Amino acid sequence: MQTWLFRIDRFSSWSGKAISWLVLLSTVLISYDVLMRYLSKPLATGPFGEFIRSIWFTYNFSYEMSYYLYASLFMIGGAYALSRAQHVRGDIFYRKWSVKTQAKVDLFLYIFAFFPGILAMVSIGAQWTALSWAINEHAPTSAAAPPLYPLKTVIPIAALLLAIQGVAETIRCVQALRTGVWPPRLSDVEETETILAKQSEV
Repeated sequence: MQTWLFRIDRFSSWSGKAISWLVLLSTVLISYDVLMRYLSKPLATGPFGEFIRSIWFTYNFSYEMSYYLYASLFMIGGAYALSRAQHVRGDIFYRKWSVKTQAKVDLFLYIFAFFPGILAMVSIGAQWTALSWAINEHAPTSAAAPPLYPLKTVIPIAALLLAIQGVAETIRCVQALRTGVWPPRLSDVEETETILAKQSEV
């Protein structure tokens, strides 16, 4: 069973690390956005005015795309964060509970909150995605009007990734209830805050 849990963890880790490259692309787009905001007006009246005006559309498009990339990064990265137990929780209470109490609370929340929400996200997200592709939906917020259907396609994909990782986490809860010890996870880089919190418990 532990082998399968690790396989799911690796898959979630792969998806999260693959999508993390969007950070670099987002940085480039945001930098371009800021640069154009400050340089477009003064340069538009100079010798490069015609060229600056010709790339104004690209500027608007990059502004929109930076939001879309961030949204995709946030959604797809959810399964990776879940596989590393890095989602926000009330640690001030949670860390003081016994392992079995933690497992009971987590299991309850997975069954009655997590999976119903994820199933709704898959179902509704798939409907939105199908409709968006059918009508060739584009963003109405700017003249660039980038397509929205690729972004909406991310919604059901992200939900499915979360559902797969959620199955692994549910199994971990059951194992913790039986043994009183949390099953091991794949090691990864930890934030300084997490390391200090663990050291304070020793």
